[in-house]
Amino acid sequence: MKIAMCAPADLFSLARFCGKDPNGIAPGLGSTATTPLIKELLRRGHEVTLFTLSNGLKREAIYKWDSLRVFVGPSRQYGAARNLYKPEVSYLRKTIAQERPVFVHAHWTYEFALGAMIPGIPLLTTIHDLPWNVLRYFRDRSRAIRLLIAYSVALRCHRFTAVSEDAASHFRRYLKPGAHIDVIPNFVSDDIFAINGPAAPGRPFTFGTVLQGWSRRKNASAALRAFQQVLAHEPNSRLVVIGADYEADGPAHRWARQRGFDRCVSFVGLLPYNQMLNFVREQVDVVVHPSLDEALSMTVLESMALGKPVIAGRSTPGIRQTLHNGQAGIMTDVRDPSAIADAMRQLLSRPECRQNIATNAHKIAISTYRKDIIVPQYEAVYRELAG
Repeated sequence: MKIAMCAPADLFSLARFCGKDPNGIAPGLGSTATTPLIKELLRRGHEVTLFTLSNGLKREAIYKWDSLRVFVGPSRQYGAARNLYKPEVSYLRKTIAQERPVFVHAHWTYEFALGAMIPGIPLLTTIHDLPWNVLRYFRDRSRAIRLLIAYSVALRCHRFTAVSEDAASHFRRYLKPGAHIDVIPNFVSDDIFAINGPAAPGRPFTFGTVLQGWSRRKNASAALRAFQQVLAHEPNSRLVVIGADYEADGPAHRWARQRGFDRCVSFVGLLPYNQMLNFVREQVDVVVHPSLDEALSMTVLESMALGKPVIAGRSTPGIRQTLHNGQAGIMTDVRDPSAIADAMRQLLSRPECRQNIATNAHKIAISTYRKDIIVPQYEAVYRELAG
C-alpha cells in the first residue's frame, strides 16, 4: 500500500533504518511516536511518503531511501506561531498537492494537519495531546495560536484517531462535539522488550523519574518533595531524575537545592534514547511519573515494557487506560506529595507487591501495546481511506 504521512520525524533514525548514512541530511523535528510507526510500515512492505519539516533548512530537501520518500521543508524554531505557521503550512500544502497521494495521515492537530488539508485528498488526523489542557499549563501566545489551529483542523477534517480515550473525549468535548474518533494508542518497539541486563550490584533502592521540561504541567516538584518524606524513613534509598532541565545545576536542581530537596537525588539530565532505556532497566526499581497532563505517556508505556512498577496520577489523562485501572501500577493523587510518598513507601517495603505489579505491567504491555497489535489498526483505516 502507498501511504502518505505528514508529521514530525527523526530523519537520522529513519536514514539509519534504511541503511543510509545520516551525515549531511536534515535532522527533522524528531518524534518517538511517528518515527517507529514509519519504520514498522516500511518493515511490513508498504511504500511511505513522508512530508515533514526541519529547523535551520534554507531550502527544500528530498530523499529517496528504498521504499521511503521524504520531502523536508524549512521550519522556524522560534516565532513560527506569530503568523500561524504560514510558510511551513504553505510548503506542506504545495508539496502534497503536487504529489497527489491517495490519502494523507497527519499527526498532531496543528501545522502538520493544517498543511495536509488538500481538496480531494482524504485526510486522517491523529490527536496526540489535549489542546485546552496544554494552554492551561502554558498560558502564552504560542499555545493560544496552536489552539486556534486545532479548532480549524477540527472544523475541516472529518476522520480522526486519538492515542487515548481521554484525548478523544477532550477533542469531542471542546473542539468537535459528536465526532467519531477511533482510539489507537502508540506502541512500544519490540527492541525495548528485549533490552536486558543485570541490576547494578550493591546499589541502593532507586526511584526514577523521566520527564521533559521543568514545568507545572510535569509536576516534578511534587516527586522531589515526596522523596524527601520517603528518605526520612528509608535513608538508604535514592531518586534519579532524567530528562531535559533535570541536569546537574539545571532548573530542577537549583530549585531543589534552594529548598533542601536535593539530598540523595541524582540529577542525570537528558540522555540519548537507548541509553536512557538501559539506565532505567539497570538502575531503577520503581518509576515515579508525577505529570498532571498527558495524552498517552510513552514513559509509562516504556517502563511497563521494561517490567518496572509505575506510580502515576489517578486524574492524569491517559493514565487510567495505560495502567489498566491500576493493574499495571499505582494510581494516586500526584498533586499531593504525601500521597506520592505513601505509594513509594508501599512499593519499597513490599517486594511481593512490587513484583506482582511489575509482572502485570510487562504482560499488559506485551498484550496491548506491541506494534503487531497497533499497526494493523492503522492499516485498516488506511484501506478504508484508499477505498
